[in-house]
Amino acid sequence: MSKVTKIGDVAEKTGYSITTISRAINGNPNVSDKTKKKIFAAMKELNYYPNNIAQQFRGQGTKMIGVVISFITNPFFAYLVDAIERYLSREGFQVVMLQTLENPAKELQFIEMLQKKQLDGLIMANLENDTEEIKALVESGKIVLCNRYLGNENLAIINIDETKAAYQATNYLIECGYKRLAYCTGGIKNKNDNRFKGFIQAVIENGLSFDESLYFERLLTIEDGEKLLTKILEDKTTIPDAFFSNGDTVAAGILYAAKKYGISVPEDLGIIGFDNQPIAKVLNPALTTIEQPIKELGEFSAQVLLANLQGTNIPIAPNFETKLIIRETTK
Repeated sequence: MSKVTKIGDVAEKTGYSITTISRAINGNPNVSDKTKKKIFAAMKELNYYPNNIAQQFRGQGTKMIGVVISFITNPFFAYLVDAIERYLSREGFQVVMLQTLENPAKELQFIEMLQKKQLDGLIMANLENDTEEIKALVESGKIVLCNRYLGNENLAIINIDETKAAYQATNYLIECGYKRLAYCTGGIKNKNDNRFKGFIQAVIENGLSFDESLYFERLLTIEDGEKLLTKILEDKTTIPDAFFSNGDTVAAGILYAAKKYGISVPEDLGIIGFDNQPIAKVLNPALTTIEQPIKELGEFSAQVLLANLQGTNIPIAPNFETKLIIRETTK
């Protein structure tokens, strides 16, 4: 039977104390990079890896945080996870990306990992379940919600003012002269969707009506946007003057289909996206969109979770301002 490597073996090989090695493993900033490099090289050579279960018994936790998202293929979530991971990595934590595909059962599996202490905490960019048990985890600080929650419970969440952002963008579309507006979302119609609330508020205040047939659900990708406009044109149904899209990728697909069918943008069709992803400014014509501070949202969510776990003061939230970036897909 091969010998089981212990932390003492790493100490013997490097000449450092077990305390120093433990601090290096846990990302303690008081351990120099040179020392860490030597310790990690010895660990690799000896095939030694810290036992997370043993760390839990010593009250150190797993040093692992789960980030729950719906679809990694949505660039917004990729940038959000990147911001969270970069921050937590500097603090000595590992991040596990957990994708639900909007399946509530999968979400419960990830929450169970937290309950079983396989994770120290969860940052959830979307929440489908809101049971009393989950509410208690949110209130205890083990779960931090960010981005979107469309449930009925009064849960703390780190996000932008979605109503205001959608209202400003929709009002701008109407000021440009567009009157027959379409609304595109990645989910399904929900009375708690603050973006749609802002959209409708602008429509009503400007004396317009909204055609419910122009509410389009479950649109997530460029292909979804392309297929949507293609179907509208092929069915010869009501063609909107402009699209409000909850994501830049869907807006890009709508723009692609418009060009394919010879529809002039922005003269005959206006398009507004959401997030101001890099694709927005390289499209031709460049996409008008709503910029939200993704990096700041991710970093602050990580800061709040760590403060909860470590029992320190919750940092003051920055002002998560959005900005309408006016480009060429609107008049």
